[in-house]
Amino acid sequence: MSRLMRVRRHLRRLVPAVLLLPLLAPWAGGNARARTVEESLAEGERAYAAANLEGARRAYAEAVQASPGDAVALCRLSRVESELGETQKGDLQEHTWADAVSHARDAVRVAPETAEPHIALAVALGRQALHEGPRTRLALSKEIKSEADLALQHDPNMGRAWHVLAMWNFKIASLNAFDRMMANSVLGGVPKGASIANADQAFQKAITLEPDYVNHHVEYAKVLKDQKRNADARHELEKAVALPATSSALDARYQQEARELLEKLPH
Repeated sequence: MSRLMRVRRHLRRLVPAVLLLPLLAPWAGGNARARTVEESLAEGERAYAAANLEGARRAYAEAVQASPGDAVALCRLSRVESELGETQKGDLQEHTWADAVSHARDAVRVAPETAEPHIALAVALGRQALHEGPRTRLALSKEIKSEADLALQHDPNMGRAWHVLAMWNFKIASLNAFDRMMANSVLGGVPKGASIANADQAFQKAITLEPDYVNHHVEYAKVLKDQKRNADARHELEKAVALPATSSALDARYQQEARELLEKLPH
């Protein structure tokens, strides 16, 4: 060991540890402390209410990191990722929706006897299916229906679960000839029981339970428009536009879509 190195080592031993604390404080977080799960969830709620999906995602992710087995945090993270993906495109959107599915699956494993994890998974899978081809979409539809049924089994008054069930009925009942042929090979046949009438009833149930949920009215209007029930569709779209934008961080987006549909809707 050189004489210079011995001197440096000797000096380090002489420096009182207390003098090093100001230097180490920034790395130790200084006076800052990690937020509790409850605080992170509250921050996520504030960001979500302000339609700040990125901020909500960070806060909910922080809650999950602090408590990986917290079903509430996992469900909220999945929901915000599912909605955030609506504002993205390409690979980024695909990855965000994959994260939403992953976190919802974690929530189902943690709390399988509650409704929220199942509807979080059903919604996340429904959005993920938008990126898939006909075969995979049809395969996913089976799990989506199963998760929506489980959510309703645990909470029959969950409007979002009735919304998913309505969309499932509409999509399956509207399959074209090619998709029906694909369903025969993938699912062993077109799922039984799906009908436009069931979709109509499920949407009405969702709206009865959650009348201020903007997207219930928008999606129901699309089904009504598809059935040439233009007056009824107009009523739902006007209702969607008139509601306060407080049911979802995407309400402003849904209401803009409703305005655009109203402009194109025949009288």
